Amino acid sequence: MAVYEFECQACGKRFEVSVPISQHDKLKQDPPACPDCQKKDTRQLASNFSCKTPSGY
Repeated sequence: MAVYEFECQACGKRFEVSVPISQHDKLKQDPPACPDCQKKDTRQLASNFSCKTPSGY
């Protein structure tokens, strides 16, 4: 699962959406609604990348 950050252009709320990487293109075509105001005027933010590896590497 990947976590994508979004910001609502209507109310300014920032929120995260967790979806499989294969669904990323769908998020671009149909962005999620804001959890606060329910408007779909949202944009994806550039996020930092992190990766977990097994200990000992």
